[in-house]
Amino acid sequence: MNLNVRRLASLAGAAAMLAVLAGNVAAASPAKLQALPATDNTGTPAAGTAWIRVLHASPDAPAVDVYVDGAKAITGLAFGQIAPAAAPGYVPVPAGNHAIKVCATGSTTVCPIDVPALAVADGKRYTIAATNVLAQITAQVLEDAAAPNAGMAQVRVVHFSADTPAVDVYVNGAKAVTALAYPKATGYLPLAGADYAIKVCATGSTTVCPIDVPKLTLANGTAYSVFAVGSLDALLATPAPSATPTPTEAPSVTPPPTDTVAGATGTPGNGLVLVVLALVFIAALAFGLARPLAARRARR
Repeated sequence: MNLNVRRLASLAGAAAMLAVLAGNVAAASPAKLQALPATDNTGTPAAGTAWIRVLHASPDAPAVDVYVDGAKAITGLAFGQIAPAAAPGYVPVPAGNHAIKVCATGSTTVCPIDVPALAVADGKRYTIAATNVLAQITAQVLEDAAAPNAGMAQVRVVHFSADTPAVDVYVNGAKAVTALAYPKATGYLPLAGADYAIKVCATGSTTVCPIDVPKLTLANGTAYSVFAVGSLDALLATPAPSATPTPTEAPSVTPPPTDTVAGATGTPGNGLVLVVLALVFIAALAFGLARPLAARRARR
């Protein structure tokens, strides 16, 4: 299955909008490069509807509200969060065209992403992501896993870090994906439910590998996405952690108001198996990626 990321909107060069943003929304210090695992619900939307969810992947943008056809669907979504959290993990909408706005929380006019007609198909599932820094914030749309595969797991890697170079993905030592660059996603890789060694490395290298998981357990019938979000520059500017880093909590997700989500059925899969990936990803980035990439930049 070849699922493409489509760029729908960009504020690059939109001087008037940037002036409004500069006057009303201050960019924060960019968040560091990190992994955000998610389970993709492969349930069936009700007839005539599609499912959409929203990912905040703009590392220096403030929290946002998301509007669908003028009605607020998600409130206070912060960087690193994907919403809604409540089952089915998506906002059900009628198939067809919809106006999507992503606005600074509490504002209906400071809306750096404004897609007037996003087409969604009957029975499909979509992830809409706000990516890149605030001054160049861009909407990306992914079509999520179409259906469960009872005999296999499905895993994709999504490159949503605008300042991170392309990467290769290895599964049990064999290269499965070459030169995955921002803002692309792999197709879903079918893997039998089992334990796997997975590495994500700088393209052309087998040693500069920010993700190195010697044992990752995948469950048959479950689809997973691992989003690379945040800023590599922010990571490289951060001092290396101590030998015994303090664990951090996973980002919380703010669900939409209960009256904005229809009662569609479907139960998300279990995404806990990817927590190990997220933790190893952060640690490996700090120790294995910072020095080699810093040296490369210094030689430029």
